[in-house]
Amino acid sequence: MPDSRMIPTIVLLVEDEPLVRMFADEVLTDDGGFKVVATANADEALAILRARPDVRVLFTDVTMPGSMDGLELAHVAKRMWPYLAIIVTSARGLDRALPDGARFLQKPYAPTLLVQTVQAMLAQRPAPIILPRPPDHPSPGASAPAVLPRATLGGPTMGNGLTGGVAQPLPDPEE
Repeated sequence: MPDSRMIPTIVLLVEDEPLVRMFADEVLTDDGGFKVVATANADEALAILRARPDVRVLFTDVTMPGSMDGLELAHVAKRMWPYLAIIVTSARGLDRALPDGARFLQKPYAPTLLVQTVQAMLAQRPAPIILPRPPDHPSPGASAPAVLPRATLGGPTMGNGLTGGVAQPLPDPEE
């Protein structure tokens, strides 16, 4: 069990069956000491991965509704977030290959086997270094707003700002 003084490891659980999702969430949280973010499909999982760089483990079922199944999700996640530990589960087995380094866990799985598999996957991967982005810096790929010196603007002018003029405040209604 992880040290309670440490930041818990985040596991993204992707399972469309509510009872199975609740069971896996409880096992990972209570028995494994992990923090679980749970969702029901791959589209939501990708949105979470884009927003949460602190996710370390993807645990996904294969069969689910949405634009892609769990195996496709695993391949996309491996390409976009190569540091992720990926565990794929299904009651039916696999009809396609897993991404490199991923593991398969046959349903039904024992709670201890789930926790041990996550722990083993984490032991093989060092935690990525995620530096917080200072709030005054734009996101990668975003362009910083241009700041022009006042002399370039030519002083205050009237206009809507579309032609380079500086917009002026509207007068108060009493005026």
